[in-house]
Amino acid sequence: MQTADREFNGFPVEMTKFLYELKYTNTVEKQDENIIKYKEYITTPLILLYESLVPTVKAISGNLEATPRRCISTPYTDRRFSPNAPLKEYMYIRYRHACREKDNIGLYFDMGIEGYSFGMRIYDQTSEGMSKIRQMILNHPKKFEIQLGKLKEAGFLVFGEEYKKDHYPEIDSYLLKEILNRKHFHICKDHDLNDNVYTSQLMEEIIVGFNELKGFIKLLEEM
Repeated sequence: MQTADREFNGFPVEMTKFLYELKYTNTVEKQDENIIKYKEYITTPLILLYESLVPTVKAISGNLEATPRRCISTPYTDRRFSPNAPLKEYMYIRYRHACREKDNIGLYFDMGIEGYSFGMRIYDQTSEGMSKIRQMILNHPKKFEIQLGKLKEAGFLVFGEEYKKDHYPEIDSYLLKEILNRKHFHICKDHDLNDNVYTSQLMEEIIVGFNELKGFIKLLEEM
């Protein structure tokens, strides 16, 4: 797994064409042929990207898991659910809390033919965990408003299913309501595929983004 003698310099330009073609050639019959290209265009650079991000992730929180087998997507789909499509048509890296089985804070990177995304998620999020986050926000509104304001200025967006009605009409801060009025949430930057993907700029962009999330993650780790 170690590739210490190499650095991440982006994904090969051939990756985009391969991912597009994979939508039509992802069959059991073509699997042996496709996996060779998959490992060259996706798996190898994904491992390099993962390794390049680990120091930043560990500096953000020592609680975040960085074991390769738990962080990096494998090429193969679960054939129980995708019997006719043996290879994943996307890739991901996950750095999640190693000490939690639910409400598991994590940093992530996802990419497919539609584009890429990076940010923070709460994996296996429960309604009880979300209630704790809401209570933390209500107990420390200024701390959360400052961090959410910084993330908004940095270009991050909050996503997740919203309640149909405002549950906190007494709260004036729309930044706090972005989370308070959601059943669950994640915070990310989404991009179409662009030239950064094929250079080390992608790594640098993610490192900057992860560091921008550090203050918010530290607040959540108190729950």
